[in-house]
This record gives sequence, structure tokens and C-alpha cells, in this order.
Amino acid sequence: MHEAAVHDLGRSFEVRYDHALARDGIALSGAVADARALIVRDRTIIDADLLAAAPRLRVIGCLGACAGQVDLEACRERGIEIHTYEAGAELTTADRVISGLTRLLGRSGWMPGKGEKTLGLVGFNPTAREVAGRARALGLQVWAYDPLVDRESPLWADLNVQPVGLLHLLEWCDAVSLHLRLTEETRELIDWETITEMRPSAVLINASHSGLVDNGAVLGAVRTGRLSGAMLDLEEDDSHAELDTRNAADARIGALIAHKVRTTLERREDI
Repeated sequence: MHEAAVHDLGRSFEVRYDHALARDGIALSGAVADARALIVRDRTIIDADLLAAAPRLRVIGCLGACAGQVDLEACRERGIEIHTYEAGAELTTADRVISGLTRLLGRSGWMPGKGEKTLGLVGFNPTAREVAGRARALGLQVWAYDPLVDRESPLWADLNVQPVGLLHLLEWCDAVSLHLRLTEETRELIDWETITEMRPSAVLINASHSGLVDNGAVLGAVRTGRLSGAMLDLEEDDSHAELDTRNAADARIGALIAHKVRTTLERREDI
């Protein structure tokens, strides 16, 4: 959270702000014993055990999506309200996706407005829609897969995006960008098996959640020529052995901490 927001809350409430609590479940359980409200980012897991340690808790604020990190059913049973804030974050992420996309595609000689390339969006959330608009402006065709968006929705025509099936998208797109929340169904959606469905000349961008991708499989695919390039999302404390300093000199591989990117200083102050 932005320091000014913490200060403002402190005028009306007793506030404990400690970013280290996200990594220390025992300390967090003790800290919430008398809490009526809890504000967290996307790395804090709020499960039944933590809720049991917070008998007075009435509201949870998530500076992010909350999906996959909060036991929603337990909160409903307790009557705990959940509020999320993601507004504006999609703009920052979309800019980074397009920056990585143009760099990766540029390695094969592509230039904006020249040569037909197709971008496939896996997920058509607000961030994906921002990416779609920017990609169209660069002369890219844009396809998207999202079973939660009706094929008859005017969104597709408004943004000039073609809805397609996931397998078709993987097989034919020159670039694939992931825009999904992490769930049990989407965890490691991109693994070696799905990579083999993609073109060897294709590039992959994940700016949503590191858990959507088997990073080791993707890096192996890039290094062996099974994929042309990739831009991977890393958690701030990601210790994946394959993601070492050698990647810094490899133009085929990029990395970003997407959850941090989605919240620049200005966005944090807005939140």
C-alpha cells in the first residue's frame, strides 16, 4: 500500500502495516486475532485456519483479484465481506505485454504495420482487451479464447477480435499472451504438452501469474528451438533454478514480476 493511504487509515483506525506478514503465517495469525478488517496483496493466503484465528474479522480488502488466495466459501459462511481493487492495473500490464511482444517478434524481422502476424489472447479480461487494442494498432490480427465471454458478445466486434478455440489458437498464432486467473483448472495450463501444439516460430508471454506456466518447460522449449521466445512472469521471491543470470544475455527470454508491474507507484497511490 502507498504510505499516504496507510497514514489516512491511521487517522480513524488502529492500523498495523507489515509487509513481512505475507511470508510468516504464524505471525499473521497472531496479528489478525483482534482485527475487524484485513487488507492484503496477492501473495497472502487467507484459508480456513487464518479465518479461525480472526474471530472478529468482518471485511477483507484485496489489492488484486483475490481469486485462488481466499477461501470464499468460508468467508460467505462467516458473513465476511470481500472487496477487490484492480482498476487501472490493466493499463500498466498491457503496456509491458506490448513492449515484450514487439521485442520478441522483432527478432524475426517483424516491424509494426509490416507483415501479417496473429496474436492469440488466452483469456479476454480487461487487460487482454487493452492488449488487443494496442496490438490492432500495430497491425496485428488478434484472436482470443475465453469460454466465459459469449460468442455473441459485442465485445468481439467492437475490438475487432476473432473468438476461437484454445487448440486452434495455440496451433496457428505467432504469439500467445496469457490473461487468466490462477485456479486449479488453469494451473500450468502451458506445459510441455501444450507447447508442442504451438508453432516453433511462436512466442509466449505470461503477464498474469507464474503458476499458469511450467517455466522450466518453456525455457527448455526456447533453448532447444521448440519456441522462438518467451516473456515469463516471476514472483518477487521466485527461486526457479532455471531462471538464472544467463537469461539476461539471451534475447529470446524476458522476465517480469507481473504482480509488481501491475502496480506502479502512481497506481498504488490511487489504490
